[in-house]
Amino acid sequence: MLGRILKYFKMYPLLMIVNLFALMLFLLMAAIVLDKNVSFAWDERIRSMINTIRTSQLDSWVEFFTDLNGAAGVASFSLIILSILIYHKWFRDIQFYIISVIGASIVFVLIKYSVQRIRPSLEIVDIGGYSFPSAHTTVATATSLAVYFIFVKKVKYETLQILLAFICLVWPLMIAASRVYLDVHWLSDVVAGLLLGLFWVTLLEIVYPHADTRVNEES
Repeated sequence: MLGRILKYFKMYPLLMIVNLFALMLFLLMAAIVLDKNVSFAWDERIRSMINTIRTSQLDSWVEFFTDLNGAAGVASFSLIILSILIYHKWFRDIQFYIISVIGASIVFVLIKYSVQRIRPSLEIVDIGGYSFPSAHTTVATATSLAVYFIFVKKVKYETLQILLAFICLVWPLMIAASRVYLDVHWLSDVVAGLLLGLFWVTLLEIVYPHADTRVNEES
């Protein structure tokens, strides 16, 4: 086991550092959430700050935006991505994408119902379930990272690679912000969702090679 980890460190040093950092920080946050005597000071501070800028019109816009990363939105987006991958016959990438998204969904559900953290409020959006980690944020991060890892090796121009990286970075951050704004998650919930999605997909990128080398050969 140790030998395999060292092998991955030699092959993917940066990815391994990011992966282990995300895992350790997530586990630390989960331990704090499970300890009822400890809390994150920033959770209440951020919540109080957002309450000062909240308006009914902004509520509607943010609710519409966050729904783009709901079950229907993710399914529609995934159908588009999978159609592109099927058209090009990138079958390893198809497997990578499916495992990334569905795997992240399974992991967050297992953790959410193990931790059972209560949501901060249900005043704006009436939803059920538990709070930690944020499902929307976890899936948004997993989806974005999967798309990045799949297409960054297929995009020929550096400008497009930078644009892809920017979009895949900003999207989960915006979804995370929308969940905190709507008061259905604490800030720590969405940070944990970002870390969990980051850990899961970087782990897959390390242990599950998927790039279609024919693309590089053609370009």
